[in-house]
Amino acid sequence: MASLFLPLVLRNLDSLIRNEVGLLWGVDEEMKKLKSTLSTIKAVLEDAERKQLQDKAIQNWLRELNDAAYEADDILDDCATEALRFESKGQSSGSLKKKVITCLLTFNPIENIMFRHKIGNRIKDITVKFDAIVANRKFHLHEEAVEKRVEYAESRETSSFITQPELYGRDEDKEKIVKVLVEDVCDSEDVSVYPIIGIGGLGKTTLAQMVFNDERVERHFEPKIWVYVSQDFDVKTMIKAIIRSASGEVSQDLDLGSLHKTLQDKLNGKRYLIVLDDVRNDDQKKWVNLKYLLACGSKGASIVVTTRLETVASIMGTIPSHHLSFLSDEDCWMLFRHVVIFQEQ
Repeated sequence: MASLFLPLVLRNLDSLIRNEVGLLWGVDEEMKKLKSTLSTIKAVLEDAERKQLQDKAIQNWLRELNDAAYEADDILDDCATEALRFESKGQSSGSLKKKVITCLLTFNPIENIMFRHKIGNRIKDITVKFDAIVANRKFHLHEEAVEKRVEYAESRETSSFITQPELYGRDEDKEKIVKVLVEDVCDSEDVSVYPIIGIGGLGKTTLAQMVFNDERVERHFEPKIWVYVSQDFDVKTMIKAIIRSASGEVSQDLDLGSLHKTLQDKLNGKRYLIVLDDVRNDDQKKWVNLKYLLACGSKGASIVVTTRLETVASIMGTIPSHHLSFLSDEDCWMLFRHVVIFQEQ
């Protein structure tokens, strides 16, 4: 879906801009304009995807957007590949920027000029295409996006309580995760972070709930803490949510130092388990800061992260991620039967 892929395109584009790749090839302004256009679209994307079930025009708009996003990603991939090719040719030491400059001045200048001209035109063309998509947005999405996002976040909020009595097709997943938490990392000195990754609707949250409430996990960890994260990965907000889940108390502290002290009082020297459900923010600095504050537990203290994004898993994980696959046909049929019977009751 576009809502998952477009942010990835934006991150790739931002990385190229930060590395000054566009500047070296004379397409920096085009890249920045493309980034601005994509950011405008991203701001209304969640609202559009919520409304698409009731509006065929929005479905077509999202389909058109998705196709353009893949095209943009191909262009950025060619930029990154060319940069790596130049880097591998460069004999100078130092930054990627220095190596690319050396290659631009040394190796086949005609080829370099042709690539700069070609990639510049492709970026301009895809920007024009995205601008046309923005201009075709006649659904009043932007005006409602901020309000609706808050409402949607509240409706999506999860808890540790099991909401489904059966976990079809996930027994092996559950057993593997429990084993890792209870046996494999029980002697680890540092807090272990175990990502569960998969696309929306595969049952990451339900699986985490089943693990969280498993009797072996109940006996092994104290305290057990559940925090629904989504986009709101502010360090202070996260600490307050952890304190509230651990004690049932709402912290009135405003400064980070007081919050840290309260957090340590709750977790210091304890083999805790924290589930961070539906993490979507991949700001590495925020995560490093939070992890530092959580490094106060005993051996075997663990954090389980559920996420849709590989970037989140790679940034946060300290052990290999658990990837959820699609259910088998038999398990899908069992789940379907359960839903039908439940609705008839």
